[in-house]
Amino acid sequence: MDATDSNRQRHQQETRRTSKGRQKIEIKKVQKESNRYVTFSKRKNGLFKKATELSTLCGAETAVIVFSEHRKLFSCGQPDVDKVLDRYLVETEKVPSNFPPVTNNNIESQLANKQEYARSLKRLEEEQTVAKMIGNMNDMNEGGFWWDLPIDNMEQDELEAYKESMEQLKKNVITRLGLIEANNAPTTVICERKI
Repeated sequence: MDATDSNRQRHQQETRRTSKGRQKIEIKKVQKESNRYVTFSKRKNGLFKKATELSTLCGAETAVIVFSEHRKLFSCGQPDVDKVLDRYLVETEKVPSNFPPVTNNNIESQLANKQEYARSLKRLEEEQTVAKMIGNMNDMNEGGFWWDLPIDNMEQDELEAYKESMEQLKKNVITRLGLIEANNAPTTVICERKI
């Protein structure tokens, strides 16, 4: 290889256009309109190619719809965009065979779960109301007992919660007294003597 060949190669390397190739680019709007159009075309074709590959490799039905900046519609679909969209839009589509069959047991258990959830939610709301009421009463009662509060200014829901709290307190007191009385009851031991 002589000097002219090496000079020619060096000159070609210097004048060769450099491209971005597969370099990572910053994702932001392309400012120059002609560059934006080229980028849109390339990205659109890449997107359509990926959708087609997904359909071919996995047997998926795909539909991709893209509107350009100038409101021009582009679409790609496998087997056909219209068929995929019709399938998506029609509400009376059959349930695929790989879904578990809908049985009365499933429906009944779901209904029971919903009812239990509703009951739990109602209990939670009631307990929150009672807690709020007790907090308000403690503030008004300045550290006294909550059952000593005046009931004249209470609303109906507050009175109902107050009544439930009093009934629960009564049950707790009766239960506790029963336990204490059972523990304090005299025990009688009968001993038999063998002669």
